[in-house]
Amino acid sequence: MTYYCGIDLHSKDSWLCVIDEKDRIQQREKVPNHLPIILHALEKFSPKPSVVVESTMNWYWLVDGLQDAGFEVKLAHIFGLHMITGAKVKTDRRDAFSLARLLRLDAVPEAYIYPKTRRPLRDLLRRRNRLVSVRATAYQSMKQILLQQGIHGYSLADLKRFDEAMILTLFDHPALQAGMQMELERIRLYSREILTLERIIQKSVSEEPLFELLQTIPGVGKILGLTIFYEVGDVERFSGPKPFCSYARVVPGVAQSSSVTRRGRGSKQGNPYLKWAFMQAAGISVRYDPDVRKFRQTHMARRRSKARRLISLSIVAHKLAIGAYFVLKDRVPFKMELMFAK
Repeated sequence: MTYYCGIDLHSKDSWLCVIDEKDRIQQREKVPNHLPIILHALEKFSPKPSVVVESTMNWYWLVDGLQDAGFEVKLAHIFGLHMITGAKVKTDRRDAFSLARLLRLDAVPEAYIYPKTRRPLRDLLRRRNRLVSVRATAYQSMKQILLQQGIHGYSLADLKRFDEAMILTLFDHPALQAGMQMELERIRLYSREILTLERIIQKSVSEEPLFELLQTIPGVGKILGLTIFYEVGDVERFSGPKPFCSYARVVPGVAQSSSVTRRGRGSKQGNPYLKWAFMQAAGISVRYDPDVRKFRQTHMARRRSKARRLISLSIVAHKLAIGAYFVLKDRVPFKMELMFAK
């Protein structure tokens, strides 16, 4: 007898459903999110059932615990679960059964189970990126206050040099002074936290050869190199550069039916952090590398649409992603003559 288990995971509890090879339900119950209770419910089956867990925000503890206990675990990608998300009648009981049935049919749309040992640093890097975004919002708030008072001509570089004395010089009203002072203190707090996170993360990869090789890619420095290094995980999970670039969101999806083809479908599928990293690297490399800049200008000249600047930059990002794949796979430096031939 072979058993298959589907777990519909929620924040406080989960629905667990175990079926056999003929879809007969052997056990279905609601259990609290406590690992010993879930293991006790599954270990009474022999042989051990294979398990599928939906990829929710809190899957780490459950997948790690099941794997440590010797269970074969698959992580189901939410985008592929149309049988569940698109069902007319959708309940937690049915979802758990549907997951188990997909597992029996070997039709689970699998998500990547990122290595447990590297997961904390990857999440810390994501937190760093969020702090940078929030800090940018604080700078924008300062600029908005200046513009509301008719004060022009302050660039981002000027705002970074702001201090209490400049605030007192520019504003007479205590409320305006307090608003600018709070934004300034918030920016300083974010900057300290960002610097602390960067030190922790960079220390962990200071002797990693792949991290050094990634920095040979045009436009990729330490932060972008860290992002690519930690977001990719095991590059061997990609069969080639095409699925890698699709995962990195640097190529548009296609919807084709008969003679009608539309590009751009599924643009949100993939890794947004890799998309950000390669687009940032493309912008930097176009600015400072003449070969990359010439490559982009060639593609801009072929188009007349208003989006030609963004499209040409996306093509550069695509080329950089292809190069990054071979850097990680072959463990060699980036070869400019292969990607941006003169």
